[in-house]
Amino acid sequence: MWTPLLASGLSAFLVSASQPINRQRPATSPSAASFYVPSIPGLTGDPTNPLHIYAGNILSDASAKPEPSTDVNAHIYFVLTKARRTADRERLIIWFNGGPGCSSFDGLMMEIGPWRMDGKDSLKQVSGGWEEYANVLYRYSYTSTNKYLHELDEVAGNVVEFLKNWYDVFPEFKEMDTYLAGESFAGQYIPYIADAILGTTQIGTPLKGIAIGNGWIDPISQYPAYIEFAVQEKLLKTGTKEYDKATSTLDKCIAVLNTTEPTPHLGPCESVMGATVQHLQQTVNGKEICLNVYDIRLVDDFPACGMNWPPDLTYVTPYLGRDDVKTVLHATEHAEAWTEMPSHYFICNHVGTERLIEALEWNGDKGFGVSDVCLLCFRVELMEGFRYRMKPNTKAAPWKFNGTDAGEWTSERNMTYVKIYGASHMVGFDVPHVAHDMMLRFMDVDFTSILTGSAMLPSSVGDNVKPDLTKVPASGEKDAAEGAKETAPDETPLEALYNLGSAIVVLLLIALVMGLFFYIRKRWRSGKSKGGVALARDEEEAIPLSQNVGGENDGRYSPIGGRARKLDKGKAKAKDSGSPELRREPIFDVGDSDDEEDKRR
Repeated sequence: MWTPLLASGLSAFLVSASQPINRQRPATSPSAASFYVPSIPGLTGDPTNPLHIYAGNILSDASAKPEPSTDVNAHIYFVLTKARRTADRERLIIWFNGGPGCSSFDGLMMEIGPWRMDGKDSLKQVSGGWEEYANVLYRYSYTSTNKYLHELDEVAGNVVEFLKNWYDVFPEFKEMDTYLAGESFAGQYIPYIADAILGTTQIGTPLKGIAIGNGWIDPISQYPAYIEFAVQEKLLKTGTKEYDKATSTLDKCIAVLNTTEPTPHLGPCESVMGATVQHLQQTVNGKEICLNVYDIRLVDDFPACGMNWPPDLTYVTPYLGRDDVKTVLHATEHAEAWTEMPSHYFICNHVGTERLIEALEWNGDKGFGVSDVCLLCFRVELMEGFRYRMKPNTKAAPWKFNGTDAGEWTSERNMTYVKIYGASHMVGFDVPHVAHDMMLRFMDVDFTSILTGSAMLPSSVGDNVKPDLTKVPASGEKDAAEGAKETAPDETPLEALYNLGSAIVVLLLIALVMGLFFYIRKRWRSGKSKGGVALARDEEEAIPLSQNVGGENDGRYSPIGGRARKLDKGKAKAKDSGSPELRREPIFDVGDSDDEEDKRR
């Protein structure tokens, strides 16, 4: 579960990517090749790490009749982006945008996908997309108007049916570690879908975790958080008439929640957000503007108030309406293009999420803080499958990414709450690499197995520091993160023989050089004794052995004309002795035969 600090609102967008007139249960499963997308119009990809994309419709209605029925049955339109790089193992992320009714093309085109709009007609591939080390499945459901689903358990059942049919086309994903992830109103979908996946025998999806960003989960926790968040961010001041108006509207909402069976749309509750920020509307240069409810750092034209954001929407909408784009994405069976659709505001912020967590009971306890009394009533059966010990007053760990403060992590009893700094409601749009790092950590990716890509960027959560991937030892060497000394793999007999032969060759070369040296020296001495012209002495023979030995200057000091020259700068000087020749101290003296005879006596 994660939440950005700068988000306060949500507006929804709808894609009608492919709504066929007659789409029933096919007689046989289509092939994966029929869904392949060979290229994306206007996208210049990375040839070293190409994208592999599949898209199309898969039946999601278990009660659908076989062809040639004339009914329009429920389908899920999907886009699959396969992993571009290798991690420690393969994973599948199924992504859900919120709304309700919001297309997952929001996530694909503007948040966690592999590209962004680059002007009106072109795309650019970007780093930080979640498909870099994992397969990502985006989906959007549709059916005929008389078959709309109204209950979340029905929605979950449709997703299970979709996965069953999807696995028939892509069987390689059946046993792959799977994660459900999404944002906003997906906080309603995902828990139901996860429960359905875990409870069904139709599919054996190995569900490893769920991740909900800025999720709309509990209205009773979220609605009061609007006012608290606005006061905290200095958007609303206590003791003012604006504050009184907002709290009065909230009181009506709470009264309705306490007396009625909760439903998605309650008039008094949906007015709380407007009452909280309405006073921020103003006229600037003749144009009426208001707070951007997606990102409180920004404003928008009234009455959009965030519906025109992110700015990529300016180009995304016409791009997805192009015939060539719809053709390549296998979305041609309906004339309607991808359009913006006004919807109710289901605003989410970190204050409401924190209220929810503290009120939530899971795995045998309530919230992140644990009292002594509760520790006494610890029930093992509610912790089934988990070995984490509950800790009193769990503290948030600082999260750093690429040298900057990225946010905070709080973990307890297999739940992690991440607070992200400097992000709007759409975290992947603002800080894509930070969001990617969060997901990689959540999926427990072994960073030492990654040799290239954006995961090489440094990060840490508390004392948990990502290893320096630029210094990861090669395969066959011990893990440097464990502090073990790197050792080379054992030599093969052929390698050992090669190394021995190399050593022998080196020794022979050394012997040859030494032999040549002594041979030349011997010839020189022989020539001198016969009266021949002597060769110039080498450096070794220029060293004076006694103070009485004359000869050429050895390069260490130079008595020229009875004057001493400086040795080295800052060192002592040789002084003039007053004689035409500076007397030298012997480096060593071999003595003479008379001295040696005296010593023997």
